Amino acid sequence: MRLVMFDIDGTLILTAGAGMRAFYRALQQTFALPAGALAIDPDGKTDPLIAREALARFGMEDRLQSPNREALFAAYIDALEYEMEQARIGGSLRILPGVVELLAALASRPEFALGLVTGNLESGARIKLGKAGLDRYFHYGGYGSDHENRTALTRTAIDRGTKYVAPAGVEKAFVVGDTPLDILHGRAAGASVIAVASAKYTLSDLAPYEPDLLVPDLTARNRILPFLEFGATQLPNSMGGLT
Repeated sequence: MRLVMFDIDGTLILTAGAGMRAFYRALQQTFALPAGALAIDPDGKTDPLIAREALARFGMEDRLQSPNREALFAAYIDALEYEMEQARIGGSLRILPGVVELLAALASRPEFALGLVTGNLESGARIKLGKAGLDRYFHYGGYGSDHENRTALTRTAIDRGTKYVAPAGVEKAFVVGDTPLDILHGRAAGASVIAVASAKYTLSDLAPYEPDLLVPDLTARNRILPFLEFGATQLPNSMGGLT
């Protein structure tokens, strides 16, 4: 069996900022932070880390503890449900090119088990994928609600994937993501990494981080599927690796 684990935002879907709008609203509601001072770069980060960075800007990092932590994330999930429904209705929720076709192709092959590696809280991930109609493809995962550190949550996803496919063994694990942090943490967790330039980061931005495979978007099934089948070290020479 081969575990294929996907990031969500920028890899599978775009939401026109719905997630961060919900996060900022929850931070303001829970901690009374001023809206104009909350600009945090969320790319590749976990939800708990985003919250910690926002609070640290005001010297309030030590307040991210119970019960404040639970109140923050409860407010966030409520706001996210609203923002994602608005995005769905208004058409700003967008499934990225090639996603549905690739997921369907992988789901039809018994040697692949699809999961998630995402900085989203698990409940947030389910809301986002549910609104996009993609939740049925994923059977396990590692989430920001598991660990603030992305390497740790990726290892958790691999452990859960291994249990999901048992008693079959796991030959290889792959992470598919769109940011430099997806590449760095996926590799640190022992996975091979497919980087996709489908959102903010271009091919030129991602190439210096040396993913095992780099593609412009997930329509490149003729490259992605052989790579997943043969693995980073077993690709036929004609297929290539990093391009």
